[in-house]
Amino acid sequence: MRGRVVALASLLLACGPSGGAGTGGTVAPGEASRGHSTLVGRVGEVLELTLPLLGGGSLELSELRGHPVLLSLDDKGSPDRDRDQDRYRALVEADEDIMVVSVGLDSVVEDLPAGWQDAPPFVLGWDPQGAVAARLGLVALPTVVLLDPQGRIVSVHEGAPPDDASLSTWLGPGNGT
Repeated sequence: MRGRVVALASLLLACGPSGGAGTGGTVAPGEASRGHSTLVGRVGEVLELTLPLLGGGSLELSELRGHPVLLSLDDKGSPDRDRDQDRYRALVEADEDIMVVSVGLDSVVEDLPAGWQDAPPFVLGWDPQGAVAARLGLVALPTVVLLDPQGRIVSVHEGAPPDDASLSTWLGPGNGT
């Protein structure tokens, strides 16, 4: 565990600060209200979800149990999208136990991140009709959901990716790994 925390600290310093000021879009448990997705009120619950994959087929999030999961949902209008994808790539490269699932909500495949052509080390989903976004009641993009290894929602980040403190907490002691 100590090695994971040290590797994460090094990674965060190398990648620079996350986007946004303050909480970086983090919505704390108990802040569920109008203006937030239905996910906010579900912190602590297991997220059961089927995601459409870029190459066809689908993925059940339950297949990733045993790993901490970062689920990112965004589109071409999401600020700093390419930089966020680079941060997620670095997370996976620093700790192969981490699973990143990135779902593009773009209506055409040409609008997906340029880095996806390089086969990033994470799962790529594509939901051009926005069915997943509708099911989750998303109100802002990007929306990033951090899940513990049991599949429980640890935190929800709407409008910005998780800040460095949220990532450290998610991967630190007590996350179930």
